[in-house]
Amino acid sequence: MEAVVYKPSLNRVDPFFLQVTIALIVVGITFVISASWHESVRYFGNPWVFIIKHFVAVSFGLSIMLVFSFLHFRWLKKLAWPLLIASLVALALTAKFGVVTGGSRRWLALGFLNLQVSEFAKIITALVVTKVLVEGRNHVWAFLGVLLMAGLVLKQPDLGGSILIMSAAFAAVYASGFNLVAFIAGLGTCAFLGVRQVLNTPYQMDRVKYWLEPYSDPLGHGYNLIQSIRAIGSGGLWGVGIGASVQKLGPLPIAYADFIFSIICEEIGFLGAAGVLFLFFSWLYRAFYISLNAEDKFGQIFGFSLTLIFGFQVLINIAVATGLFPITGMTLPLISFGGSSFLSASIIVGILLNISRFSRV
Repeated sequence: MEAVVYKPSLNRVDPFFLQVTIALIVVGITFVISASWHESVRYFGNPWVFIIKHFVAVSFGLSIMLVFSFLHFRWLKKLAWPLLIASLVALALTAKFGVVTGGSRRWLALGFLNLQVSEFAKIITALVVTKVLVEGRNHVWAFLGVLLMAGLVLKQPDLGGSILIMSAAFAAVYASGFNLVAFIAGLGTCAFLGVRQVLNTPYQMDRVKYWLEPYSDPLGHGYNLIQSIRAIGSGGLWGVGIGASVQKLGPLPIAYADFIFSIICEEIGFLGAAGVLFLFFSWLYRAFYISLNAEDKFGQIFGFSLTLIFGFQVLINIAVATGLFPITGMTLPLISFGGSSFLSASIIVGILLNISRFSRV
């Protein structure tokens, strides 16, 4: 019997998934423009600084997305170990020579841009863990590599980034049908270590404390959360109108990045924000569908892992903005300002588009 050969074709790329992705990017461009111009004027005397940077990131991201949509996902499997080593080296360089912003050393200066390596480490984690699960070997080296990456990110300090790396690993393990008892035990161990890290780190304990009681320090530690909730509440059902946000004029810091969902709620209201959430839900639904129908087990597990970490990042960002989770500094994929964040999301989309080209349906 002749084997079925799946050939990539522009006609085979999942159109619905691509359309939803473009819709989210358009939403992002709209609200980065709206949320960033005032702060750009304040710091640079020019309303276009952040906007131009975002357009550059989007243009480069779309190019990267196109490349990965044509690069067969199985070729990435051959690059897993070199990419892991490169990621560890880059994270080590960041720890030694990285740019310090807001008390964290998270960015590696490359001259023309500052690269947040942890954004790409989560993708590499999903790739490496998927490879060893499918091939059934080198489990120990993969485990040590992932732990080392997560540890280097945690030392920046970036608890959210470390959580995403471990989430990528556990997503791949879960998707592979690993023993449920062992999976829960491993997840519980990581949760315990995470809680222990928070308890032993004063600034992280402060985040938890003032998340629970923001009004105990309304002008200090609780300020960002209070202003975020005010922005969301002031939007009401219909919003104050695109461009008419008050919170972005100063009360809500970095409104164009970590708290962009708050500005979305303020400017287009509950109904508009619900529409954005529906776009994310549609994206995740279609991404899981693409992964489920990948041509082989590697594509299924890899696609599922990428989808889960994307969804987890969406969930955490929105939970932070609405006060359901302590502040972590995690961006909203495809929408927030941030070059590394947008590029990593573009890579994820590109890989999933490529998986859809070889779909079994």
